[in-house]
Amino acid sequence: MSTVTTPPPPTAPAPTAFEPFRTLLRTQRADCARQRELALAETATSVPDPVAVSRAAALSRRIEEIDAALDRITASTYGNCVHCGTGIPRSASSS
Repeated sequence: MSTVTTPPPPTAPAPTAFEPFRTLLRTQRADCARQRELALAETATSVPDPVAVSRAAALSRRIEEIDAALDRITASTYGNCVHCGTGIPRSASSS
């Protein structure tokens, strides 16, 4: 008599130690996106406000930085220096 074993159902990936950072980054990204939309709306006049233009550009750069950090979390490289790959002490990465 042979026994048929069914493989266990796939499980969700285990949360990483950086999951709290991922949650925080997603919240910050959503906030930056809202602020950028408001700044862009201020630039939609016939005479754009230079401060609003600068703010929208700065928020766009911040969103790109957040997206890069989220990508590093996904790639399991978050917490390493982006230039040399050396691990950053946890106390430095949480500030």
